[in-house]
Amino acid sequence: MNFVNDETFPEPPVIIHVNRDRCDGCGLCVDVCPDFALKVIDSHTRPGKKIVRVESTKCHGCGVCQATCPKEAITLPGLGPDDLREYISQAING
Repeated sequence: MNFVNDETFPEPPVIIHVNRDRCDGCGLCVDVCPDFALKVIDSHTRPGKKIVRVESTKCHGCGVCQATCPKEAITLPGLGPDDLREYISQAING
């Protein structure tokens, strides 16, 4: 297995973006975040539903949450789901 390093991975963005229309508040991203930057909260726009909130001061833009989200509701500026899949493929296949 190869590792994606600082030379191949884009500069870390400031914070992730959560698409509130796609996020269902499952919390998988919360479980894997190494910086404890994510929290499941009640949705203000969808009564009775949950959503993930980002604590921007804790997020370092590592992308683990984006890679984990089954709804593709999390994105990093400059690193879309297809880009992330390509980095994972490079890491696995070399």
